[in-house]
Amino acid sequence: MENNFKLQEYLAEGAEIIVKDAIKASLKNPKESLFLVKFAKHTRKASKIRQEYEKKGQNIPIFLIASIASSCNLHCTGCYSRANDACNDDEPSNQLSDNEWEDIFAQAKELGISFIVLAGGEPMIREDVIIKASQFKEILFPIFTNGTLLNNDYLKLFEENRNLVPIVSIESDERITDLRRGEGVYNTILNSMELMKEITLSLDLHLHLQKEICQGCFQGNIPIS
Repeated sequence: MENNFKLQEYLAEGAEIIVKDAIKASLKNPKESLFLVKFAKHTRKASKIRQEYEKKGQNIPIFLIASIASSCNLHCTGCYSRANDACNDDEPSNQLSDNEWEDIFAQAKELGISFIVLAGGEPMIREDVIIKASQFKEILFPIFTNGTLLNNDYLKLFEENRNLVPIVSIESDERITDLRRGEGVYNTILNSMELMKEITLSLDLHLHLQKEICQGCFQGNIPIS
């Protein structure tokens, strides 16, 4: 790598590409497009903040991962979080409060961080924290969720706060998903996706690649669209 490589310029260009592509993809959704245009302005401002820190010898990341929950309503086979005891069925203790997370989000904003991934456990267990996150329109919050806890309150929250972007995790077809996650989970996820689609909500899918899925794709058993 060249000695004159500028980390913050590289990160800023990457963020700009992400936002531009998102704007193009949302042209048929006026509410989504309006939010992204405003967010693009925020990312440029955040980039300037990070550049000022870089001049002082401090490289501020554009992304932050916040594990806001140590619990999950599922027991998925091969879960890395449970394997490392970062997630369990014990009563949560020593977890940060919603106000403490709000302070962290505020500090992140001041540092010029534009994206904060909300992870867990299952992050949607912590509705109190997600509500706090919704208030920071300058930051985009991808929420890595198993998609089973969606309710009317969440639908309203997501519809009114486009900086909250659910990323639903799935194993592709019903057999493999239910085998790893539990009976009925696949249909629950599909139902959640349909509900979010009805309010024209941006939704990303996090597809777990594994031997069974790849074989299914190559054999034509799992549709890809």
